[in-house]
Amino acid sequence: MQNTGRRQSSFLKRIDFIGNYDSIDLSKIAIAAIILLFLIFNMSIPLNGIGDDSILFSGPLLKDFNGNFLAFLGSRYSHWSSRVIIEFFTLLSVQHNFFWRIINTLSLTAMSVIPVYLFNFKKKPALLMISTSLVLMIPISMFSETGWIATTTNYSWVLSAFLGFLIIVLKRDHTASLAAWLLSIILVAYAGNLEQMCVVLIIVIPIIACYFYGRRWWLLTPHYLIVLGNLALIYLCKGNKLRFTKEVSNRFPDFTSLTLFRKLEMGYSSSLKAVFFDDHILFLVLALVLFFALSRSSSVTTIFIGSVPLISFFMFNLFSGIFHTKIKIIDIVLGSFGKYGTNFKLLHPATWIPDFVMFFIAVCILVALIYILKPEPIKLFSVLIMLSLAFITKLILGFSPTIWASGDRTGIFLFYALGVASLAVLGKHNASKPLQGAILSLGAFCYLGWI
Repeated sequence: MQNTGRRQSSFLKRIDFIGNYDSIDLSKIAIAAIILLFLIFNMSIPLNGIGDDSILFSGPLLKDFNGNFLAFLGSRYSHWSSRVIIEFFTLLSVQHNFFWRIINTLSLTAMSVIPVYLFNFKKKPALLMISTSLVLMIPISMFSETGWIATTTNYSWVLSAFLGFLIIVLKRDHTASLAAWLLSIILVAYAGNLEQMCVVLIIVIPIIACYFYGRRWWLLTPHYLIVLGNLALIYLCKGNKLRFTKEVSNRFPDFTSLTLFRKLEMGYSSSLKAVFFDDHILFLVLALVLFFALSRSSSVTTIFIGSVPLISFFMFNLFSGIFHTKIKIIDIVLGSFGKYGTNFKLLHPATWIPDFVMFFIAVCILVALIYILKPEPIKLFSVLIMLSLAFITKLILGFSPTIWASGDRTGIFLFYALGVASLAVLGKHNASKPLQGAILSLGAFCYLGWI
């Protein structure tokens, strides 16, 4: 009997080992498939120097500076931009396209894979594919608007660098190798060179140091000093001041006369309008995920809150052309946006409607997330902080004369955060197979659209 028991125990351990091995192997296969997916895509992109890739970088580098990186970057810092770390890699990419194709493949892979491991989801293989689908739903203009290389090195690579920093410093027991720790410092230097992300890192690093490191907070001191160095680089940059003056003159002549409130409202309304009223598929997916997660609740109020984002998508996006004559609020909201944000006037309450509608939708999303994720407070806190900081990166553009000239690309952090919020809910609630299949199918169609 004892021998039989030992054999059964050995057999069960073997089965358990095989099960774990298969699970790990499936995750590796999923990651390999994601890398291959993005490699095929990046290899298919024609890098023919369109947009800023040629106009601002490869052309001037060769014609005016004889290929001298340092001279070019010194001139840019003096006359236009403080993003010298980022632009070093932009120059490297416009001269060596294969380098860009490889790093951009890794960047997109990081955007797809890292959230699944940061949140330590179960069923990783399925969620890896869903996460990739959500990344593919980000509008392609956010990667290519001013030329593939110029746009990605300034935005999606910055986002990937930030994610890379997080996955290293949030490793359990803080046991990252010295090489990984040095890499995290390099990633922070790169990410913090973008003004928006510098603000994010100034807030995030102390939170991580206090909440996750406690008495060992000093381990993140080098990272914070790097970020403060980037802040000084941005603040002291003569080129930033010259560019601000030129942009005001060329793009927004009365910008300096706007009040603080008007700039805040302009940043607020432009940010939420882009998410709620511009027919973006990521908002639809988040709305569907929240609706299905709360649809089984016994509380009518909870079901209502979970329904608001989905109803708003139908009202203000999908069916706005059909119902705008019957539902007056559709025209009131969609017709209120202009150069100065909405037509909000403090003494005219009727003009508050568009801002209130956006605020109401946003609050319903946050309350729904709180209701769904409250059993996991760390995950909930992370999602709320992520959404808040992503919103801030868009909001602060209200203080820039290029708020409209910047186009879609500045919204990549906010749209990515919407995708991660959807992923967090899907990871918490075992989503129905039809919903998972729908998300994967949408991701596949978006991939075909990218190619």
